[in-house]
Amino acid sequence: MGKAAKLEVFRRLLPLCLMILGSVGAFTFMTPVIGLICWLAALGIYAAMPLPKLPTGAVRPEPPMPIWVTDLFGFVIAAACLSLMLIGLYSAAGAGQAGYLLLFIPASLSIPFFVLSIRQRTSWARFFGNGFEFAETGLRTRVRYEDVRQARLRDRRSKTGLAAYITALGSSSRNKVTLLTAEEESRTLVLVRYDGTEFTISTELIPDMKKVLIGMDRAGVELPEGLSERERQNIRKRRERMDSRTQKPGLLHLPEQKQIARIAALVNHARRKI
Repeated sequence: MGKAAKLEVFRRLLPLCLMILGSVGAFTFMTPVIGLICWLAALGIYAAMPLPKLPTGAVRPEPPMPIWVTDLFGFVIAAACLSLMLIGLYSAAGAGQAGYLLLFIPASLSIPFFVLSIRQRTSWARFFGNGFEFAETGLRTRVRYEDVRQARLRDRRSKTGLAAYITALGSSSRNKVTLLTAEEESRTLVLVRYDGTEFTISTELIPDMKKVLIGMDRAGVELPEGLSERERQNIRKRRERMDSRTQKPGLLHLPEQKQIARIAALVNHARRKI
């Protein structure tokens, strides 16, 4: 977990503690006014903390629902269950207290909501001429196309509803970094590094897919499985045209006689200096 993700955890953990303190305190050792102040302070901290900035040229998937709504579900579940548990432990006695500890189970349902919102805030991808960079929960990984062993295109279909949230959660393994849209149908680009790490991204998120394919072809990477032969030829032709425009005319591109004359002129110029 990177620094940005840790700050996002703090953005949710501190307000949650204040919400629980305000709720429990209002029913036990504090006045309702002080409890309300705790809730207002929690909302202020959540809204005032700066959001992580998206680097220039980076893209990230649109969440299935607004991030603040996802957080709201997490706060309501966690604050309600944990507050009831603490109030019950405070007021009950003996064996009755054990029953309130079971509220930990529904309270844990808030964790996936917070994980989802944190991941959506701190995960992105961007592509360069010679490689790409992925960030998942704030941890950045930059890869050159030369280090890519295999590339392939896959069509993905997912059901709506719960499947969209599971997709947005991505993978828990560091060997599989995933950035997918929540749409039912999408095409994904899978890039496999030589160490086996997989980077998967929906092609709808890539601003210029042809530019990425040209960069891969220039680095000697086999174009992705799933491209037709016609598409492969078009990519290679476009790459050759781009390379021919960027090449500067130099000694090696001159005819043989002009090369000899250029070398002779350079030698004579060096002799005059001596």
